[in-house]
Amino acid sequence: MQSTRKKILLSAFKFAIPAAIIGFLIWRIEPEQWQQLSEQPKDYWLLLAALASGLIAMSLSFTRWCVLVRCQGIELSMLEAFRLGSICFLLSFVSAGSVGGDLFKAIFLAKRRPGKRVAAVASVLVDRGCGLYGLLLLVAGGLLISPSESTIANDSAIGITQIKWATGILIGSGTAVLAILILGGRGVDRLITWGSDLPVIGKVVSTVGPPLRMFHDHPVGFGFAILLSLGVQGMLVISMYFVARGLYTSPPTLAEHFVIVPIGMLVSALPLTPAGIGLLEAAINELYKIVPAVPTAASGTLVALVFEMVKFVMAIIGTAFYWTAGAEVRDSIETAEVEAVAS
Repeated sequence: MQSTRKKILLSAFKFAIPAAIIGFLIWRIEPEQWQQLSEQPKDYWLLLAALASGLIAMSLSFTRWCVLVRCQGIELSMLEAFRLGSICFLLSFVSAGSVGGDLFKAIFLAKRRPGKRVAAVASVLVDRGCGLYGLLLLVAGGLLISPSESTIANDSAIGITQIKWATGILIGSGTAVLAILILGGRGVDRLITWGSDLPVIGKVVSTVGPPLRMFHDHPVGFGFAILLSLGVQGMLVISMYFVARGLYTSPPTLAEHFVIVPIGMLVSALPLTPAGIGLLEAAINELYKIVPAVPTAASGTLVALVFEMVKFVMAIIGTAFYWTAGAEVRDSIETAEVEAVAS
């Protein structure tokens, strides 16, 4: 009884956090912005297009994970990948950050393929890494077309410059690591063997190294996963642009959204709030002020909030999969919840 009560209270607390954050964000919006939004016509077809774009992005992300799982030698049908991915997307709304569902995916695969437990975890980690790498590439591409520093405020220019340097360093480091792990030959295998005997980190190297090296035998599959990551992030940019166009007559341009949205997504990826709620709105609102070459009256907070509503509608699909899930899926979800509470 006490365990059940604790689980109910924990679930209520998880749902209360995003609700409180959304309430605070709505309270922060200026009355003038509400008036401006209410007075201008809405294009609901564009809002539907935003939902369609988001669904395409979600489908591409599920496809990417399925490809990476198969590269690990684990059988997974595309339908199963979509079912599990939808449930994970739903779970991310009640966990800190955007990684809540990853634990469930790893546990499910590990339970189904006991001999591939480490490979199952590796597929989830690499899937997350591919998504982040694709996001960084899109941030870099967006910054290349960003306005020159002379056209924006000095404080903003400093911020953009720092973002460019940080992005360049992260992409350079990520590319080097990927090149070594995926393209490296026997020397890398010997390095992993040597690292496995080191104190402290040896166990981690021996556990994680071999599954990551599996992608050495599947460079085409891994490259396809990177392309899918670009597709995912690109469709999310287009989705938020459609939201902005559906609400406002003169929001930032599509090219400017390719600067704004990836940076905002990068900020929201920090595991601080459920599904990045609050972080995304704050980042988009600030970037709406500093990135557009022509100042816009559009509220970045409102646009991001409506975008979160689009994602919530997408998560309803995960609800349908959740209620129709079999005993195996439900058992994996319960195990993930127990491990999350324990940690």
